[in-house]
Amino acid sequence: LCEDGVPTGPGYCVPQDMIDAVAAGEGSNFEINYLDPNFEIPSELKFAFGGTYYADAPGLGGEYVLSGDILYTVAQDSAVWIRGDLEQTGTTTVDGREYPTYSSVREAAFVLTNAKEDAKSLLVSGSISKSYDFGLDWALGYAYTDAEDVHPMTSSVAFSNYVNRAFGDPQDVSASTSDYNTKHRFTALTNYERAFFGDNMTTFSAFGQAVSGRPYSVVYGGSANGISGFNPYLEGNPYLAAGAERNGEEGSWWGKVDIKLEQEFPGFLDHKASGFIVVDNFTNLLNDEWGVLRE
Repeated sequence: LCEDGVPTGPGYCVPQDMIDAVAAGEGSNFEINYLDPNFEIPSELKFAFGGTYYADAPGLGGEYVLSGDILYTVAQDSAVWIRGDLEQTGTTTVDGREYPTYSSVREAAFVLTNAKEDAKSLLVSGSISKSYDFGLDWALGYAYTDAEDVHPMTSSVAFSNYVNRAFGDPQDVSASTSDYNTKHRFTALTNYERAFFGDNMTTFSAFGQAVSGRPYSVVYGGSANGISGFNPYLEGNPYLAAGAERNGEEGSWWGKVDIKLEQEFPGFLDHKASGFIVVDNFTNLLNDEWGVLRE
């Protein structure tokens, strides 16, 4: 598999001894990684709609800015890692759930292929904001997300991607709630600026958010390889428990407030310099039980 005039060896072409080992079904590198010859480049269809309305309400202090957005996404031909050497041999029932069992019938291998099912996501967000002449402005926002994925793709190598997920069937590539989904998110922002020292502005900012918990899965606590019938090829406890879905549960809500103080200073000619201090998670500084994300 070397072109004429190209040096033989790694980096230039596939060494002949590796070709011979694959052809003979030999090797001690645990598994082969290969690309499905029918692999399609993943794509996404996105449909977006948004609008902004300036509402004049003299009785409530003047003009307010209202914004809203809707984004709908369809992920097609999502990339997934599955085993290329397994064939289903039957099923087994453990703790009230039926799981498929597999046998390795070829050299151990992972194949990068495409999911047959589209993953869909819906994002709806809205906000209201207002500015005042005396230097104060504020904004409130909310976002709702219902996002799916077929494979979270948490790692850079095939084996870790394959095992770092929850499933009822390790070869399953169907869509479910994404590992990265945040269902509800409320945000609040306020800024106040004033020139206390000549024409050098002092700005105080605070940003707060309240967020619903991250999704997680309820899994079977026993040996994963005891279920699969093929040992070893799984790590941890990836098998879903009876009645559970991948990312079918949601963690507890959490929130935090960040603050920032920025001060301008006179510079050379007409230029100015500024310095600032940011306190990330000011809420946790006040109380170590606040501003904590529990997973």
